Amino acid sequence: MKIAVVSLGCPKNLVDTELVLGKLKASDVEIVGSFEDADVIMVNTCGFIDAAKEESIDTILEVARYKEQGKKIIVTGCLVQRYKEELEKEIPEVDMFIDLKEELLIPEKLGLQVNKDFDLYKNRVISTPPHTAYLKISEGCDHTCGFCAIPQIRGKHRSRSIQSIVDEAKLLAERGVKELNIVSQDTSFYGVDLYGRPALWELIDRLEKIDGIKWIRLYYLYPTTVDEEFFKRMADSEKVVLYIEMPIQHSEDKILKDMMRGYRKGRIEKILNWKEKYLPGAAIRTAVIVGFPTETEEDFNNLLKFIQEAKFDWLGVFTYSHEEGTPAYEKYTDIIPEDEKIRRKNAVEEVQREITEEKNRQMAGREFEVLIDGFSEEWETLPVGRTYRSAFEIDGITYIETTEPLKVGEFAKVKIKDVVDTVDTVGEAL
Repeated sequence: MKIAVVSLGCPKNLVDTELVLGKLKASDVEIVGSFEDADVIMVNTCGFIDAAKEESIDTILEVARYKEQGKKIIVTGCLVQRYKEELEKEIPEVDMFIDLKEELLIPEKLGLQVNKDFDLYKNRVISTPPHTAYLKISEGCDHTCGFCAIPQIRGKHRSRSIQSIVDEAKLLAERGVKELNIVSQDTSFYGVDLYGRPALWELIDRLEKIDGIKWIRLYYLYPTTVDEEFFKRMADSEKVVLYIEMPIQHSEDKILKDMMRGYRKGRIEKILNWKEKYLPGAAIRTAVIVGFPTETEEDFNNLLKFIQEAKFDWLGVFTYSHEEGTPAYEKYTDIIPEDEKIRRKNAVEEVQREITEEKNRQMAGREFEVLIDGFSEEWETLPVGRTYRSAFEIDGITYIETTEPLKVGEFAKVKIKDVVDTVDTVGEAL
């Protein structure tokens, strides 16, 4: 049997896809890169916000055309978890809609024999370059943010044990992984459900001892579960890179309250002060939402001003999506017109472009260690990589001018020369 796969959405969803692929591969299924060559096509969907749902539906409809060629179509993921019955009625071409509880049973549902000694993490298929991989440390979320459907899709926060995560990380290191990207719904809350206390740094202490792992990158930190001690530990760490990914969603107390975020602007300001005190060289990526039903023009302008003052290195901006089943859906009417939301989004992006370019210009003349990810699409012999300031496939890249060949997955010392297209840099290998 041959299977082709499309994985949509976040890195956490990608890990789920890789685990399913590993189980399929262990059941003698061949993974192919073309729908034409496949007997089975699997789509792992995202169902978080409207744009993601539209992308998922479009992909399912595109794949469903291959049903005419006798191919079997399987759809799983967050969209199915939310809308399984509706999808079964609307898209009958799909053979199986499989919710999250049964996602790992896809091989059995295809009638395949799975070896009873099968190890889920040992057999995981890594779809990123072999030197970098995501490591999912927990599932679900205990926060009840007004706009967010994740708790109803993924359930309550459930941490994996430290030993389980360390064992998987060792397997990844043996396969050549040098950068561990720690992901979950709330990374800084890790361990509270299992150990009765936050245990992220206990986990990191163990991960840092693994030979071969050089960089550990933390994603999805939450403002209420990051404190001053967190920054002290990060400053003392040998392998945790100085990169903080923490969505703030807004700056104004009224909107944060209406969003049910559990903190106020003062908390964000404290975090920025701790960052400057303990990690002045750290890069921060955040995200904000514009167009929340109670956001006035004044609130929006204050958010813009805050972004200009805070000078985040990287920032993603989303327009508010009115999601069924969320507290905001029950409480508010989605009154801000879509074109106004987009205007606000564009305004934030314009402000952030200037900040990002300024931050990148400050790198010029300085030397950085760069992890080589591959080669430029335009100039196939030109290596590209990332400094600690950039996450894989999310932030800007560094083009590297060199007279000596550089290997993918290796680290190179690079002196940054200039900025390219605002978000990227170019440097010279030393």
